[in-house]
Amino acid sequence: MTTSSPAVGYRRFMGFLGTGGREGSSSHGRSGRWWCSSAALRRGVSGGRLLLLAVLLAALQQQQQRVQAYTRPDQLQALLVLRNAYINKTASWAKTLSHWKCPTDPSDSDSSCDPCSKDWSGNWEYIHCRGSVGPYGEGSAGAFDGLVTNVHITDQELEGLPPRELCGLQHLRELDLDGSNFNGPFPSWALSCFSDLQELDLSYNRLTGTIPSEVATKVPTLQEFKVEHNEFIGTIPPAFGSMPRLRVLRLEYNHMYGTIPKELSQLKKTLNTFEIANNDFSGDLMPLAEARPISVTVENNPKLCGMVPAGIRFAAGFNPYGTRLGQPCD
Repeated sequence: MTTSSPAVGYRRFMGFLGTGGREGSSSHGRSGRWWCSSAALRRGVSGGRLLLLAVLLAALQQQQQRVQAYTRPDQLQALLVLRNAYINKTASWAKTLSHWKCPTDPSDSDSSCDPCSKDWSGNWEYIHCRGSVGPYGEGSAGAFDGLVTNVHITDQELEGLPPRELCGLQHLRELDLDGSNFNGPFPSWALSCFSDLQELDLSYNRLTGTIPSEVATKVPTLQEFKVEHNEFIGTIPPAFGSMPRLRVLRLEYNHMYGTIPKELSQLKKTLNTFEIANNDFSGDLMPLAEARPISVTVENNPKLCGMVPAGIRFAAGFNPYGTRLGQPCD
């Protein structure tokens, strides 16, 4: 992609404004950039022309970002390692990765092999490149800096362990592998690979074992933790209460037990989803007495008991069926 036309357009526009401009060395020591002197602006550029100038500068900045939107070489290499390791592994993997091919669509690429594409949507299915800053969720877009930020491989019936080869995508902010047949223990490697992770979704798989407390200490940026519909055992790590941004905690349909950690009271200002139905939790819900979550599920935990905090009782989804909530704890 050439950048000559935006620069030429800028020069012509500067001439229209009468402000001048030059290319070459500047006081900032950077060549090849157009600039408008403040002295020229003081010579009488009207407010309307300044507004037009601002619009053009914004467009040029966006163009520059798009020019740099190609998938960075290290990110491309990481994607290729993942593809080559799994595309012939099973029929479901082959189907999932069948569109990971080069060259990519030249009309939506800044290089011959550009999985990221020119915006957040991605030329390769199940990955997005939303930029290293800004929101991470659906529809958001950052600076288009060539970094893979979202892996969203869902409902593909994939087998085996979650792929450790994803570790090469160290800038991930969302890792979503729900709705497959992944088995084995919680993939603790993910906690060391993705220090900026904001959403981890491993729901609707067949993962086993316990949830490590290191989730809280190694990924303090986490906002959404979703592991419902698995085969996890054990307790909720008390360290989850120290996660300053945690707002979604989904643990439904596992085999977890124990009391609700009192440390979760520290989430009273952030927690908006707390779903623990169909487990074997015990004790009361008083650690959440000051929380005001939007969604709560607790049903089919026969050992839950005691008073129900108002913020829990009136949350969407709350249903005490199959519990002893409202009755004294023994």
